[in-house]
Amino acid sequence: MRYLLIAALACFALTSSTFAQEAVAIKTLPFSAARKAGNTLYISGQIARTSDGKDVKDSVGAETHQIMKNLGRILKENGYTYDDLVSVTVWLNDIEDYHQMNKAYASYFKKQFPARACTGGAQIVFDFKVEIAAIAYKDDNVD
Repeated sequence: MRYLLIAALACFALTSSTFAQEAVAIKTLPFSAARKAGNTLYISGQIARTSDGKDVKDSVGAETHQIMKNLGRILKENGYTYDDLVSVTVWLNDIEDYHQMNKAYASYFKKQFPARACTGGAQIVFDFKVEIAAIAYKDDNVD
């Protein structure tokens, strides 16, 4: 009986995570891509999905480039640039992908890098390998 209960719980855990990973339109999820508070722009975690809904999963580098393009689009829509990013959080499915992600990520910055945290071993939605969230700040008094 005990083993039957453990097996049933294991099956439930596996199927419940499968349901959570079902593809849904991003627009239907209960969050905003970005929210502005004063001069600060908070950008939700981005995955490697194009604006027309295509998943980019060729490699960690390709995922990172698509995510950075997504961030760039959101920044531009709100009057910011990559140079306005002050803090970034990166989640990697596998920390072994750190160097490949860094190579793609670094190519988007000209002046200086934002502060950043990175963690590996994350379960990222829809089986992506990278997710990135960011905070941008723009001082109205500086040209």
